[in-house]
Amino acid sequence: MNATNATDHPTSTYTPGYARQKALVLVFGLILLVLGAWQLWTPLRLMAFGVRTQAEATDVVKAKAGLPDLVLKDNAQVLANQETRDRTYTFWNDFSFHTADGRLMSVRTTVGSQLKPIYPLLDSDGLATTDTIYYDATHPEIVVFPGIISSWFAPGMLVFVGLLSIVIGSVLLYWANKPIELPHIPSPAKEPSGA
Repeated sequence: MNATNATDHPTSTYTPGYARQKALVLVFGLILLVLGAWQLWTPLRLMAFGVRTQAEATDVVKAKAGLPDLVLKDNAQVLANQETRDRTYTFWNDFSFHTADGRLMSVRTTVGSQLKPIYPLLDSDGLATTDTIYYDATHPEIVVFPGIISSWFAPGMLVFVGLLSIVIGSVLLYWANKPIELPHIPSPAKEPSGA
């Protein structure tokens, strides 16, 4: 049995270091996670505890900073006022719905869009466009449109990147000041020169 003695080869270790910078990655991840969760709080709360109903599109508001808002009441006006290139205009959809106690509420989508509105006023069957919303029973003006992906994408990405940064930062910080034993790599044996 050939047992290698620990004294045959000196043990080399490597300490990664940079603990402060790795802690900053962890803090950065926590900040992103909190920001994303803060933006997702209202939509998630309304979807869990709010009242679900159908809202009907009533009009489209075409807005631009410094100009009065243009309220478009039918699809012909919406089509005539779409923008093909000018992204300085924002189109907002207004919806109305009845609360559980019978009040008629008018709300605006939480996300606007450039060039054309997110929703047409009429669907393919010629009926008023409807969408599922969730609203706060005590404050029915607070609504969420779960079908609008852009209202979820940015906060969701903040949460995802925040969690990823926390995991990476935690692993890096854990190993920052721990010495890591490096494996011994023997130098190649010298062959006799000349044949």
